[in-house]
Amino acid sequence: MDWLRRFWNQPNKAYRNAFIAFFLLGWHFVIPSMGYLFDPHGSIVESFNTVNRITGQANPLIEDTIVLRILGAGNVFTLGFMCFMLGVNPKRFYPVLVPLCVMKAYASLSFLAAFIIGAGGVHHAVYLGTFIWDGANVLMFLYFAGRARRSLLAPDAPRPLPYWFAEATA
Repeated sequence: MDWLRRFWNQPNKAYRNAFIAFFLLGWHFVIPSMGYLFDPHGSIVESFNTVNRITGQANPLIEDTIVLRILGAGNVFTLGFMCFMLGVNPKRFYPVLVPLCVMKAYASLSFLAAFIIGAGGVHHAVYLGTFIWDGANVLMFLYFAGRARRSLLAPDAPRPLPYWFAEATA
């Protein structure tokens, strides 16, 4: 457990916090993508149904075609992979932040549009909640990646732990 103590007490707190945040966000995307791919009527649909029961609304429209299921699972898995890349090395993989934010912001705004226009004839509260959650994810991406990158670019930046930065020297 010495590695955990060294990681937690490292001098570069911004990198440590970004590593933890992006690791958790990465799993937050990868696990549901696998569940949605292999069990499309499982946890995701059940989450929507629970929120709709609480708010007293009918179930939202659920897409049940294999093509959209694979596309959705693949896109969410890609979000998780990009989070892992940023967690490992925010300085080197900082350009990944652009497609990560674009993909998630587009999804967020799409849920807002679905809520506003009343997709399926009802203004589902779960769409508004998903808009807020996805928007918060985008803000977390920008905050943690930006702070970690700035801390690593500082002239006197301490070496982050774990040290798996394979920086090119040229």
